[in-house]
Amino acid sequence: MARNEWEEMCLGDESLSVDGKGVIVKLSNERSHRVAVHDRGETYEFSATVARPNALRGVEEVSLKAWRRNRTAQLVGFRIDLRGFLVGESWVPKTGLDANAFRVYLKRIAADCDH
Repeated sequence: MARNEWEEMCLGDESLSVDGKGVIVKLSNERSHRVAVHDRGETYEFSATVARPNALRGVEEVSLKAWRRNRTAQLVGFRIDLRGFLVGESWVPKTGLDANAFRVYLKRIAADCDH
């Protein structure tokens, strides 16, 4: 089966392993985080789960906290999705994108969502 262009950009980096429709990113703290990659034609969209609905039950004002975090975030935005998950999202235009920049986005969203 042929690789997608974004899968090719992950090759050669031992901290990244392609997993179906996404990438498992090994973080420096010995943890890992899965980032889904969606090819939208002119852009790549990344998304990763921060917390499941059960984990959010005891947290007050989750949406407001996510909004506050978004005010200071540079590459990753946070929201509650339709399933009740707290997710982090990012997107990058393909124009001028090289493998190094692609990897920076992947690693940043993984780290921010794991934080």
